Amino acid sequence: MFREFAIGVNTKNMPALLCYVLLYFASGVSSDLSPPGCGINDVGFDYTTLPKVTRKRIVGGENATPHSFPWMAALENRGVLQCGGSLLKGSSDRWFVLTAAHCFRGTTADEWKVRLGVHDLSKTESSSESIDVKTAMIHPQYNTQTLEYDIALIELSSAPQLSRPEINIGCVSGDVAKAGEVCYVAGWGLTSSGGDQSDVLQLIEKPVLSQAQCRDIFGSNTFYEVSMICAGFIEGGKDSCTSDSGGPLMCYRNNRMEIIGTVSWGIGCGEPNSPGVYASASGGKQWIEANING
Repeated sequence: MFREFAIGVNTKNMPALLCYVLLYFASGVSSDLSPPGCGINDVGFDYTTLPKVTRKRIVGGENATPHSFPWMAALENRGVLQCGGSLLKGSSDRWFVLTAAHCFRGTTADEWKVRLGVHDLSKTESSSESIDVKTAMIHPQYNTQTLEYDIALIELSSAPQLSRPEINIGCVSGDVAKAGEVCYVAGWGLTSSGGDQSDVLQLIEKPVLSQAQCRDIFGSNTFYEVSMICAGFIEGGKDSCTSDSGGPLMCYRNNRMEIIGTVSWGIGCGEPNSPGVYASASGGKQWIEANING
């Protein structure tokens, strides 16, 4: 019935995710996952110009302004795009990409490479670099059947070149998603259900639905409110699709883009009454806090 955006993963005996300590201030935004300078771009793109109303019934997105989302990562397995992700900075000069747990079923770290600073996957861009993956870490509560806690972090084997304006770190928000808030998804996935991948980074805008709406649509035995959020139009329209898995659902807050979720699963792509489902960033808060120093 349900189609994952990419392959799943068996997490038995996999190590716990090592991430940042989340220190929450009155604003609700975590400091270590939101360091100074994250969630912005150096190419002069103004996020306030992004559309606030989705053009219904158009499958796929529109071309993103090159490098306007410089934390975007293309995850390739044996040279083939499989998932998206977001570059994050860890402690002690460690670098990670936040993505989806289900991307890693039946794979090993040496099969993966992360491309950063890329806009058009079909070209050899001077701004881009490819980095090996050191290890993949999966949320210990990830469930391969229900896709609860569909969150993973991969550690890069070397530091990215942040001196380039096309590469920057993302911000992860600890705030709960707000119903009605218009947020954005970016990726190189299929532009239609069963169609072709896009070489150029695509961008779509989607309103966040209330947890009650998501539960009514999918049922309480399928939609798990603690670890999931959903976004899209009830009547259908733009959506994330295959190979977009792990890419960010992000909202413009506090004068920057903040990641509130990662692409997880859906029924078709842009089908009526089938909004996309995302792993909630705030849903992993307690686990991240408990395991950061482990």
